[in-house]
Amino acid sequence: MLRSGIPIVDAVAAHLVRSRGKGLRPALTLLSARACGVEGELPERTLVAAMVVEMLHSASLVHDDVVDKADERRGRPTLNLVFNNKVAVLFGDFMLARALDGMFQQRSFRVLDLFSDCAVRLAKGELVEAIQTRKLTMDSSSYFQMVGDKTASLISAACQVGPLSLDLGDEYVEPLAKYGELVGVAFQIRDDLLDLGDGSERIGKPIGLDLGQAKITLPLLHTLEQLSEGQRRQVIRTLRRAKKRDKKGKTTDLADIVALIREQRGIEYAREVANDYADRAAEALDPLPQTEYLDQLRLFARFAADRDK
Repeated sequence: MLRSGIPIVDAVAAHLVRSRGKGLRPALTLLSARACGVEGELPERTLVAAMVVEMLHSASLVHDDVVDKADERRGRPTLNLVFNNKVAVLFGDFMLARALDGMFQQRSFRVLDLFSDCAVRLAKGELVEAIQTRKLTMDSSSYFQMVGDKTASLISAACQVGPLSLDLGDEYVEPLAKYGELVGVAFQIRDDLLDLGDGSERIGKPIGLDLGQAKITLPLLHTLEQLSEGQRRQVIRTLRRAKKRDKKGKTTDLADIVALIREQRGIEYAREVANDYADRAAEALDPLPQTEYLDQLRLFARFAADRDK
């Protein structure tokens, strides 16, 4: 789907394919279709739907790397480093166009509605994060709204498009939609924890990267809520200085902030919330026929909250 027949464009695509990630979102599409009772080979519509999900995700990461000036993604140099920002942005746009073509191949207004809503939520979530990172002000309600948009929306769409690609009804789509939203939040909270080193060192990015960019995470948000006004201002000033240094390619030792988050039980709190979302995600699948594929989806919910990379 990414082949263009233009050598330089295909070279960019080849670099991206070699840097592919775990493929979790398209795997959820395929598992969701199986959980609806499909036996034998999955239809081409379902396979294309899974590819659309992965291309939407990859395009968003390519654009993120440009915005964040990232040099590495998944252990390999980013497109913007190997080529340049302009090529990376335009290739991200090319992927979005290919994804749109894949959506039309579904010949379903419900699929188009699903992905158009998902695209709006993805963009909205990223914008809110960028604005709130600049201001460093956010409450719990705004955090969960942002996480729902920027992370859970695509995971939920990945789960829903499985049954939709099979022309199945709401009795299959709605439990999987709810499951995906809940799993997506658990997945993002676990990302927040991994940024603080809570887990294996095999996470693919430096410890405290999000903290150094002054991104709002659940452990940090919980910690700020426990502090006095003066302490909050001091932490925010430190993070703003770290962000300014990060923009200049310099790093800041934020060990004191990490220690404060641990002291205020920010990590334990975030773990509990992630586990709660994972448990509720597993329960959301109860209306569906009980199969081995449903068991795999439940295992994925646990993985989302416990993973070490």
